[in-house]
Amino acid sequence: MSDPTPTPTPTPTPVSKTRGPRGDTNQEILNELATSKKVVAAALDPANAPNLVAVDLDATLPKKISDLAAKITKDLAGLKKARVAKKMATAQETAARDSLIAVIAPIQTAARRKFKGPTATQRDAYYIGASLSVQSFDEVLIAARNVLARLLPGDKGAPPQDVLPGIKATGAIKDLGDAIAEYDDDDTAQDDQQQEASGALESIWDDVTVLAGLRRELQLAADQAWPWRNQGVETIRKAFLLPANQPFKD
Repeated sequence: MSDPTPTPTPTPTPVSKTRGPRGDTNQEILNELATSKKVVAAALDPANAPNLVAVDLDATLPKKISDLAAKITKDLAGLKKARVAKKMATAQETAARDSLIAVIAPIQTAARRKFKGPTATQRDAYYIGASLSVQSFDEVLIAARNVLARLLPGDKGAPPQDVLPGIKATGAIKDLGDAIAEYDDDDTAQDDQQQEASGALESIWDDVTVLAGLRRELQLAADQAWPWRNQGVETIRKAFLLPANQPFKD
């Protein structure tokens, strides 16, 4: 005889939510700053001082929270400026890429003049037909270096790999070398700026984590000072952003 009791359906395992990319205007940061500000304001209310002293709240805690929140706000403003600068740098990179292409173009024309028929495959070394205009600045910079390497003398006075018609050491070759040197410096500076911005954002998130911990510490003290089961504490618990009908979960 079969068991009449049905087998219970197992509870499905909750699917964890993947956090989206953290940005400098992430709402989580702004929410923590606003929450910390409200909790500190409640703690600094003179009417609330006796109860907080009674539970041995660290008197320096509200100031620590305020100072850290001010630092995060200032760092966010600096990071926003860095983001704007990065957008400007991107536009500058596009202009630099186009300038490099313009310097490479006469050399490509000379390469087409020299390499024909059986030697036409050599045109690939000069990125002829490679659509440089749709490539990134870094890719075009690499192409420029490779082209220049074929036109410069080798070690110990060895002749250049290629000699192209009308492409002179004091003309197009010098122009290409000068452009590469200029844009190499700019590219390094922009990379440094991007690394600094990335490091600043990580530092901000570290500070937000610390801020949230300090804020919860203050709320936990308030939860002890005004237990939710006591009468007449709903308003003050609300000021500390504590639940009205249950203990605070830190």
